[in-house]
Formats: sequence, C-alpha cells, structure tokens
Amino acid sequence: MTDHELATKLKELAETAAPPPRIDLDRARRIGGRRRRVRTTALVLGCAAVVAAGGVTAVSVFRPVPPLAAAPVAGAPTAAPPAPTDNPIVAKAAFGWLPEQIAGVEYAVGAHGDTALAIGRGEPAPMIWLSVYDQDPPVPRDLGGQPSRIPVRIGGHDGYWLTTDPGDPVNHGSAYLQWRAADGRWARLNAHYLLAPDLQEVLTRVAEGVTLGNRAVPLPLRITSLPGTFHLSDGYLMRRPDQDGVPWRLVLQYSVNGGLATINVSPPGGPTDGLGVPECEARKGLRVCVAFDQPKVVGITAKELLGRITLIGTDETKWTTHVTG
Repeated sequence: MTDHELATKLKELAETAAPPPRIDLDRARRIGGRRRRVRTTALVLGCAAVVAAGGVTAVSVFRPVPPLAAAPVAGAPTAAPPAPTDNPIVAKAAFGWLPEQIAGVEYAVGAHGDTALAIGRGEPAPMIWLSVYDQDPPVPRDLGGQPSRIPVRIGGHDGYWLTTDPGDPVNHGSAYLQWRAADGRWARLNAHYLLAPDLQEVLTRVAEGVTLGNRAVPLPLRITSLPGTFHLSDGYLMRRPDQDGVPWRLVLQYSVNGGLATINVSPPGGPTDGLGVPECEARKGLRVCVAFDQPKVVGITAKELLGRITLIGTDETKWTTHVTG
C-alpha cells in the first residue's frame, strides 16, 4: 500500500464506517488499503473528505477563542465576511480547545470539499473532523437508516448526538455531534480512534470552543504572476510525519485549459503528488516541485512557474496568508 493509497482512503473515512477506538490494527490497515481513484490524481487532505451539499470545514491553531454570541432570531444563516482571494486555502471555522492526543491540524479545499482535520500520531491516528453546513446536515451514509438523536446543548444552542445505539451517544467511538452554531448554520464534529474514557465530555468541550468565520491559513510560499488560466482544483496542507517522513507538506493543484498543474512544497524527503514529470528545486530548507500532466496546454513551462514561487522557509511563524498576487 502506497502513501497515496492510504491518503486517499483516509479522506473517505469521513463518510464510511469507522471502527471504534479499541480496534484491531490489522483490520484498520486492510481497510486503509482499499483504493478510490479520482481524476485529480487522488489529491487529498490525507484525512478529510466530508463531501456533502453545502458543507465546508476548517480548523484553527490551538488557542482559546472568544465565547460564541447569541444566535440570531431569524432562521437564515448570517452571511460570513468575504473569504480572502489571495490565499488558496481558507478555513471556514476554528477549533478552540483540543485534547492532548491531537498533534496537528490539516486543511483541504477544492473539488472534494473544503475540509479539515485535527489529527494525532500513530496508526490509526486519532481524528476529529469539524464540518459546517448551511442547514441541519443529512445523516452520514455510514450510519444509514434512522439513527437516534440524543439532545444536547452546545454553547447555549440546541444540538444532538447522532448514534445507532440509543444507549451510547458516542456510537461506540465513531461519534457524531451536531449543533446549530451562533450564526444560524450547523456544525458537525466526527471523531474516530480517539481514546478517552470520557469521550462524550471531551467532544462536548471541543464543540463548545468552535467558532465560525473565514480565516486564511498561513502557507510557506508566495506565487507571483500566476496566470489567469490557473484555477484551483484541489489543495491540502497535510501533517503526517509517520507516513510521509516529513512534518508537513503542501500540495496545490490547478486546472489549466483541460490539464493539471501541481505544486508540491515540503521539507526534503517528502513524497510528490500529481501527474507528469516534476521539476524540483531546493531553497531555504524546503523542496518545491512543479509538474504538468499536459505541458503543451499550460502556456508556461514548469521551470518558469518555479521561478515565480518564493519559499519562505521552515519557520511556520513566518509563513504568509498572502500567497498569490
């Protein structure tokens, strides 16, 4: 099983059945081996595909957030401030408190849904998904049928646990917690492989720290004069050192006149996603690669695109939220 195959399966887990926390590791690895091919060369968050109508997801760094305001009287969602246009990865909501098992946050945007994941270490890694919907989201396909709804209050707002076992709100570890957020939209937490004797209390605390709003995710590069024919298809900032051998890696894939252009950035040693022969350079302790699956339709060469990319370095405190322009 390759890294790409494992990453692709992990993206599916948000909409497929997941074992409870006390699982058989060999079975989990076998599940991870099933493949799903997509046209965009299996570009994935490596963790996250909550692909549902109207749903978007995001996560913040680990720091306290202000308390939620009272929900508006009107039933329609309050319009969020416009998303930044000079950053390809924009978070739509933020975590506040997260448990110690969580080691990092991953983000994805594009054709497979705007998604994010708070993730730990190991295999299988503990995961907490945060999704945002314009209205009460549909029942996840892996639950099926008519699962029970166990009422709960989150930050002063109505919500419920969604479970196939009325006696176990956290659904034996594959937990779904949904509630109406302060701006009238709905949020969902979905947890897998999270080891906690008080999982219900842990996820309730996580949910109470969630806030909604557009936030540009800091990234380790700037791209100048990106051609107008480049349209973002998929992008992800992934944190899987146990799988990739690097602490993080960024992949941006653009559709260009029917072809695909893929930019990979990571510390040296990380895998390279995308189709085509990559053109790579090493700068500021990082490696950047550009690949075109149909070079003749792009309009510039991979070398030319590399020349328009400035790498910022490995210090994440210096990464920028203003990526293109």
